[in-house]
Amino acid sequence: MSATSASVRTDFHLTEELNKTVIQSLVSSFGLDFLLFEDKKGGDVATVHNVRKHHKGESDIYLSEQVRQEYENRGAYKPTKVGTDGNQVFNSKGKAIKIDNYHSDAGYKSRGAEDKKRQQEGNLYDAYRDQNMAINENRQLDHIIASHEVHNDAGRVLAGLDGVELANQSSNFQSTHSYINNLKSAHSMDDFLGDVLPRTVETKKERIKQSQEKLVMMPTSTPEQRHEKRKVEDKIAKDKEHIEVLENLEHDKMREADKQARQQYDGQINAKYYTSSKFLKSTALESAKSGLKMGMRQVLGMILAEVWFELKEHIPSLYKDSQGNFTLERFLERLKTMATDIWKRIKARFKDILTEFKDGAIGGVLSSLTTTVMNIFFTTQKLVGKLIREMWTSLVSAAKMVFFNPSQLSAGDLAREVTRILSTGVAVAMGVFLNQHLATIMTFPLGSELAAFVSAIATGLMTLGITYFLDHSEMMQKVWNFLDQFKSEARRTLEYFQKVNAELDRYLIELAALEFNLAPQEMTRFTDSLVAVNSEYEKGLILTQEVERRGIELPFEAGNLDSTRSWLKSLC
Repeated sequence: MSATSASVRTDFHLTEELNKTVIQSLVSSFGLDFLLFEDKKGGDVATVHNVRKHHKGESDIYLSEQVRQEYENRGAYKPTKVGTDGNQVFNSKGKAIKIDNYHSDAGYKSRGAEDKKRQQEGNLYDAYRDQNMAINENRQLDHIIASHEVHNDAGRVLAGLDGVELANQSSNFQSTHSYINNLKSAHSMDDFLGDVLPRTVETKKERIKQSQEKLVMMPTSTPEQRHEKRKVEDKIAKDKEHIEVLENLEHDKMREADKQARQQYDGQINAKYYTSSKFLKSTALESAKSGLKMGMRQVLGMILAEVWFELKEHIPSLYKDSQGNFTLERFLERLKTMATDIWKRIKARFKDILTEFKDGAIGGVLSSLTTTVMNIFFTTQKLVGKLIREMWTSLVSAAKMVFFNPSQLSAGDLAREVTRILSTGVAVAMGVFLNQHLATIMTFPLGSELAAFVSAIATGLMTLGITYFLDHSEMMQKVWNFLDQFKSEARRTLEYFQKVNAELDRYLIELAALEFNLAPQEMTRFTDSLVAVNSEYEKGLILTQEVERRGIELPFEAGNLDSTRSWLKSLC
């Protein structure tokens, strides 16, 4: 856009502008977009966050077949033990033995031995209860993040890390009372503290109450009856001991231990996966595909729009011919002319088409990268992916104009054009929202097509409203004029010489229009005569003859040297 075209447009044909805007929106954002792109919940690139949510119940999050197969092939948590000869090991009853690799790991056994020694010395700290463990307490080594959870963690599988190694690192160990460890089992810390713990305490209290009521009614006449009564008393004592252990738990300390363990655990997974060639290749491939599709969408949209505009001009003539003396030869000639005009129109915009492809490709790549980065932290919906794509298209155009200003616009014109581009992006985004909403309502045949058409109309109206406001609003004109005051000295100098150049062009045009009564042939002979002679005397004679012939009045007598000298002295 040139500086002239960037000025306020006084000619604003609503119907024509609406037609252009709607057609361009219809064939690009609401037409080709649905043919070229298949927006997915969670994007096209697998992230640790998304694979975990997918396997925790959100099955509509997209995962590639390769990622699905990797998780399916993760192996069993307790695989059948295999002997050194490659055959399965069976117990005495002929049943295959299954072993938990996580609790038979050398690191797990080594840490257990160390904690046992510290307990015997009275120096084993139990962070779950915020106290040192007693020497006579039953101790067990707990995986803060349960080994079962580690094994079935889709993020761990995606990163390709060994579950046994991850689970059995020092940051994931905590020795505690055996009952706490057994009760916690494969539960996460949040599930244990929020559900398992209070439910267990409540159950045991109710069971103690029932046992005490039963104890009162139990006879003690025979040794067997007294033995049964002691069993109930032991059960009550055991339940009370368990309740005491559970009620002594420090919830904040347990949550802090879990937080620190998960920070290191997740940090290792994230560092491994997001720096891996697997993730980088997938991201690069999807970004390139998105860029190519976006560039194609913009180019095809522009070409189809231009084809439609040309067809709209020729169709009335074709229809008129068909109503009169229709001949196949004339009809084919009309079609040939129409095709030629379409090709000329597309060729005339070839440079714009290349620019549109480049900007669209850059926007597509950046939108794909943005979606992938966002999915590292949270799951994006299908609509978000489309909005990001549409906004990046506008942002690329706006950034190119801000940083390069190819049309050398003034500050006010530049601000207006950037605002127009960004506002158009917002209008398209609102159209996307509307289309999504209408698509859920218009479930009848051709409903989706009608929703796209209505959305394109709405987008066109919003775009035109914004354009008219920016170009014709008195308030906005004040803003642009105010911004035009902030011009550099170089810009002011350039504009000054542009005005001078324009004034000189006008003066030369007026000067060329004057009649000097000179014939070109006579001027040619006169100049040739001057060039042909060598002496100043002869040149003087020729000039004197020409002055006398044309009747030019001189302030001195031509050919009289004394008269000429006298005139020159009078000038001094």
